[in-house]
Amino acid sequence: MRVRLLIASALLATAAASQAGTLTLGAGEDFIHFNRTPTGLGPGITLDYLKRDGGDSAGGAGLDFALPAGPLTAAVGAKALAIDSDGGSATAGLVGARVGVDLPANLSLFGQAYYAPSGAASGSVKSVNDNTAGVRWQPLPLLSLEAGYRYFKVEREDAARTRTLADGPYIGAGLAF
Repeated sequence: MRVRLLIASALLATAAASQAGTLTLGAGEDFIHFNRTPTGLGPGITLDYLKRDGGDSAGGAGLDFALPAGPLTAAVGAKALAIDSDGGSATAGLVGARVGVDLPANLSLFGQAYYAPSGAASGSVKSVNDNTAGVRWQPLPLLSLEAGYRYFKVEREDAARTRTLADGPYIGAGLAF
């Protein structure tokens, strides 16, 4: 039974990895992030990495399932993150959703929100919030440019150890495929 589950998981991951998506590198005033966001119908893999000046970082992977309906695409998913900061190392399992709306002139609006309560995080982590909203322009079939706002906060039981890895506007460039 475990072998069948392992094989089914591997096939799902392979199918999800072949989904179209966008690889984006973005930078804000004191943070950078890299993410791969799937597009279209079906399962997708999300990769995420944030690094703030001073060494605080968070990174991980997740799975989501997207359902397009005309110009609107909605997805629900979960991701596991490893958090490393001078507040201490931890892990967190976040659940959330993302929405994208296609507009004329190769523009799209997008937003996503992921959250982990204390029960889904290790150590002294009370909660993890990861929110992004912005606009993406695709001037060429393989190139995308985006501008948005990213907020990523790790709240600890001891407020002195709470860290905000991103809180501000960013610009980014990506490859769409």
